[in-house]
Amino acid sequence: MRLYKVVGTVISQEKEACLTGKKLLLCEAADGRRIVAVDMVGAGVGSDVLVSRPSPASPKGELIDEWIVGIVDSVAES
Repeated sequence: MRLYKVVGTVISQEKEACLTGKKLLLCEAADGRRIVAVDMVGAGVGSDVLVSRPSPASPKGELIDEWIVGIVDSVAES
């Protein structure tokens, strides 16, 4: 998993059937790298989120590379 900040929403008129009804969010890492991830937890712009790749148990043929799987409340560094 990796930590990102949601910086925008991605809107698409045409997309694969597996993405129908799913919210796509633009996420930015601390190093400036950006990705588009499918929101599974109700995140929004400004949220710090945990992003994961699909598990081996994900349905075969699914085209989703990145999933938002958690909204971060805080990060404690030691």
